[in-house]
Amino acid sequence: MTAAQARVAEAVRVTTALKGHFFPTPTFREVQREFDLLLAERRANIEARRQRETRGLLLVGASGAGKTTLVEAVLRQHTTDLRMLSKEQEQADVISMKVPSPATPKGVGLAMLEALGYHLRRDRSAHIIWQLIKSQFAARQVLFLHLDEAQDFGQHNNRSDQYAVISTLKSLMQSPEWPVGLILSGMPRLLDLVNMDTQLARRLKPVEVHPLKASVDGRMIVSALRQYAVAAQVAVEDSLYTPRFVTRLVHASDYCFGILAELICEAIGQMLMAGEGELSEKSFVACYARRSGCPEGLNPFIAENFRAINVRELLQPAPGLGDIRRRA
Repeated sequence: MTAAQARVAEAVRVTTALKGHFFPTPTFREVQREFDLLLAERRANIEARRQRETRGLLLVGASGAGKTTLVEAVLRQHTTDLRMLSKEQEQADVISMKVPSPATPKGVGLAMLEALGYHLRRDRSAHIIWQLIKSQFAARQVLFLHLDEAQDFGQHNNRSDQYAVISTLKSLMQSPEWPVGLILSGMPRLLDLVNMDTQLARRLKPVEVHPLKASVDGRMIVSALRQYAVAAQVAVEDSLYTPRFVTRLVHASDYCFGILAELICEAIGQMLMAGEGELSEKSFVACYARRSGCPEGLNPFIAENFRAINVRELLQPAPGLGDIRRRA
């Protein structure tokens, strides 16, 4: 292995480890607090032998906001007292799954049985599948069901199917045999789906992952930058702690904390690959260019009018070359 290859391997190793490093945001602490209350309430009802209707959480935010990572981190806070499904453990306090697309009632039910480790031997109707799910929840004593990307319940489904899904989810929380609390995470359009049924909506505590604002979240972002740098054991150029840089970083991240954390981790990796002595603006310029394939004029860490850049688009042409690309 050459020296350059060794640097790349080390940079990738550090970046991978950093992406597993979780920074606790105020939204994380809010969700953690609400989940702890729901868990304590559910266990108190079980201890008192009361099978009351359960309550749950609704977490909404833009793509890249870090919703999935946030819920996973909340559940990890209970590694010693939350049972998770495994080959050795048939009972589980929490079942977590991503909603399949298209999210038809039957398709979701089949995916849920799969997550429970229950395999159907022949085709069944949606009604029978959901009855099996409720029986499995009771047998395995599931307390909470986490459905990620839950906005897909409303995609490709007609109004009738949407109502059927909402009614089914609500019935899980109302089951007289064994009610299950819901944790729904997804993009903002999930709100429209939940608000179709006021009974379901009032059983869910809503938490929104708000878009980042440099003027409001600047101190938190600087703290995250410091924490990731300490974890990677790298020095940081002082200019990265200024409002000017933080504002550019927030826009480059499309105002989403999940993307911002990724950018920091990858910029550190870029610095290590280049063999540089400290994390600098140059590291972020190179990192963003590598992620987006954009020219310097459309790099938010360089461009003067950076707020006009659509950071969600890849391989944007340099200003003035748009017509050439369209004709090609």
